[in-house]
This record gives sequence, structure tokens and C-alpha cells, in this order.
Amino acid sequence: MSKKVMAVVAVVALVAILGICLVACNAESYEKKLEKAGYTVTSMSADEAKEEGAEWGVVGVKGTDMVTVVKFAKTDDAKEFESNVPTLGIGSLKVVVARVGSIVFYGTEAGVKAAK
Repeated sequence: MSKKVMAVVAVVALVAILGICLVACNAESYEKKLEKAGYTVTSMSADEAKEEGAEWGVVGVKGTDMVTVVKFAKTDDAKEFESNVPTLGIGSLKVVVARVGSIVFYGTEAGVKAAK
């Protein structure tokens, strides 16, 4: 009996996780999140995104903090972008890159933290 309960719990957890990922992994959710944090947000046009090999992109700016969130069609493309993008500091600002699956976050530490 306990094996059946564990199987049901595992399936319910998997469905919940997939639901969260599908809802959270779109440009509008990142736009809203950044706007709520006080960022001025612009989106890549479909043509701009395709030129970069991406599905969509969002850019947020707040004072000296900025972040670019790009969703690539393939995780391998996101990994390649992550490994090739320059990360260096400018004065007291540190530029970082982070990747979650096929989504890449690139910008200042505070900007990336706000977007994630």
C-alpha cells in the first residue's frame, strides 16, 4: 500500500513542478517580475530573437543595474552562449552570467538576482 501512495505522491509532485516551469518560463512572467522590482523592461522582437537563435528575450534596466534574460530553443545553445559571454567588473559593478536550462541571465549581480 505504501508503494502506491509514494507513486501517487511522486506523480503529483512531478505534475506540480512541470506546471510551475511552464508558467514561469515565458517572457511575460519575467517582464512582470522585473517591473515589480522597479526595472524598466523592453522585449526583443521576434526577428531580433531569431537572429540570436533565441525564442524570446527581455532586457531590464534600473539605475546602474541591468539584466538580459534570453530563452534559447536548445539547452546546448544556452550553454554555448553562457560559456562565450564576457563576465568582468566595471568599477564596483560585477557582470555575471547564469543559466537555468535553456534560459540565460546576463547582467549585473543585482539584475540577475532580481530576474531569477
